[in-house]
Amino acid sequence: MSLTPALKANIQGDVWPGLPKRFQTFLFFRIRNKVDFKSRLKTFIPKITTAQDACAMGEIIKKARREAELSKKSAKLQALPGVNISFTSTGLEALGAFINIPDQEFVKRDRKLSPIFRKKQLRGGLFEKGMYADLVGEGWDNPQELRKEYHPTSDNERTIDGVVMVTSSLKSDLDAKISEVKQHFLAEAGTPLNPDTYVISNDPSIELTLVREGKVRPGIHKGKEHFGFQDGISQPIIEGWDERVPTGKEPKATKPGLILCGYEGDDMSQPAWAKDGSFLVFRDLQQLVPEFDEFMEDNAKHAPFTQDHPRPGEKLAAYLMGRWKNGTPVDESPHDDSDPSLHASNNFDYHPVTEHNKCPFAAHTRKMRPRGDLDHDHAVIIRRGIPYGDEVTAEELAERKSAADKERGLLFVCYQSDIRNGFNFLTTRWASNHHFPDRKTNFVGGDGPGIDAIVGQRLDHHPPRSIGLPDGKYPTEARMPLESWVVQKGGDYFFTPSISALENELTGPGIFDQELLERLREENE
Repeated sequence: MSLTPALKANIQGDVWPGLPKRFQTFLFFRIRNKVDFKSRLKTFIPKITTAQDACAMGEIIKKARREAELSKKSAKLQALPGVNISFTSTGLEALGAFINIPDQEFVKRDRKLSPIFRKKQLRGGLFEKGMYADLVGEGWDNPQELRKEYHPTSDNERTIDGVVMVTSSLKSDLDAKISEVKQHFLAEAGTPLNPDTYVISNDPSIELTLVREGKVRPGIHKGKEHFGFQDGISQPIIEGWDERVPTGKEPKATKPGLILCGYEGDDMSQPAWAKDGSFLVFRDLQQLVPEFDEFMEDNAKHAPFTQDHPRPGEKLAAYLMGRWKNGTPVDESPHDDSDPSLHASNNFDYHPVTEHNKCPFAAHTRKMRPRGDLDHDHAVIIRRGIPYGDEVTAEELAERKSAADKERGLLFVCYQSDIRNGFNFLTTRWASNHHFPDRKTNFVGGDGPGIDAIVGQRLDHHPPRSIGLPDGKYPTEARMPLESWVVQKGGDYFFTPSISALENELTGPGIFDQELLERLREENE
């Protein structure tokens, strides 16, 4: 594969370059009437926002900002609504584009089936399993903490076949677009399409199983997640696609095949119909903000680097995150966050990597993007998350405890061409591993760098959560026990197909012929 330009009209826009949004709603659904759904999906395709559309939206926003600067006025907020659709493996199976079978070895041994699968079947074992079977089954997620909608049924069937994502920068336009989507898939066939009066079919094509709503935080909190940190910084630069090129100590540009299927960097050898598609991970994360703030205030005095700082709790939080709340990297400015030129900086690489005097080895940003700690950059994702829930109330602040009816957090979304080498690898092999980054024992002791304080996972039977902290000694001795402030509420794994795949393989007669499907069912009974 050679480095080729993006086929913008064929890629769904949230994958790249991303959809502009202040509001976002996720409509999770289960397919009830396969024939009707496939028919309605066919006519839904023109409503999908492509990368070409998203790029045009970006230009509209840039133009509005330039005009506002010239007139010395605030730029007028434009709705720019967007719609994308993605499917779990069971959703693709309903469309005839995937086969979920328990005995993969049987297929590999069969001389007739093996070449068919290599040519047509979407690859990715974790995608086929789904998030619940993957992360609960492997002992990372606590099933008691997950929302019931992410649990399989009593027959161990997944309850989510797909998700329609709707975005907008104006709430009224978001609501109108959501009504349009619901009407498209739920209305009685042949009835007038009116968002206020349409009749729901007695045999609808889908059932909405869960709706999750996100929104950008208001006022001075815009662009920040609920712990108060600037979000969306340090996205990978896609080589040959993004206008920017890395400079200085920034991570090198990412091959497009690490994010989208079928390009240089994608080693999965996916079928041809998967080109320009990407695997989407949705993760529902609750954030315990008052508890997070309380820990920082109470434990700052135990950190060796906060003693003379005017905001000790905020400095401790910055060291655990790897950036100050305004985005300043602690590796570039470990004691001060007042330089505006550093607020979105990526010009650092954690050198010298034999010490962590400026940024702890296990800081969240260092765990997720090790930079100089590794000589390669293979586990790369593009993040598209959005906060959900209201701001912390005065009562919660006073009691230093999250109210049961005031949940807030992050609807985390990321894209990659391989879930195992992307999200799963980052979560289980790096964030939740006390001994990554590797080969740091001589500098931080036998307990290792520690767990990612923000998203690292440990269940009750795992070793206690802790992080090694810089204290000026060699090796460093300071270590801090950690609590958990992010509750994993569940989610799922999806595939975001290209426009051409939607127009052909997913709404046509099906990728796999019926004779093959019947034979597979017989062999696996």
